[in-house]
Order: sequence, then structure tokens, then C-alpha cells
Amino acid sequence: MHRLTAYFNDLTLRLYVRLQVFAAQEPVRLRAALTSAALAAALFVPALGSDGMAEKIGAIGVVVLPVLVGESTRSKVTPADK
Repeated sequence: MHRLTAYFNDLTLRLYVRLQVFAAQEPVRLRAALTSAALAAALFVPALGSDGMAEKIGAIGVVVLPVLVGESTRSKVTPADK
């Protein structure tokens, strides 16, 4: 049982690190995937399809994503004032 728990913890950590790397390298693609997942979930959970819920979820993702992966990601997707 201990090996199974250790394997699950290792797998979870590896997936988390891969998600962080993906979010840092492809923040726009991650936001699009999250919004698409919310729209797909609206097919199965009708409450998600009401009054722009997918847009709200996308907006939350826009705010939370830079906080989770760092300021460098925000600078990649924010227009630079030159």
C-alpha cells in the first residue's frame, strides 16, 4: 500500500510541475483550454451554461493564471508599452 501511495504522490507532483511549465510557456493556450473545458462542462452541467458563466470562468483564469505561474507569464501576454 505504501508503494501505491508513493507512486500516486509522485505522479501528482509530476503532473503539477508539467502544468506549471505549460502555463509558463503557453499561457494563452492554457486559458483557451480552460475556457473550452468550461464550455464543454456546460453541456453536462446546465448551470455552467447560464448568463455568461464560461466568460466568468475565463476571466477568473486570466486573473489567477499569472498569480499561479508568476509575473513573467503576465509580461508575455500583456502588451508592452514602448
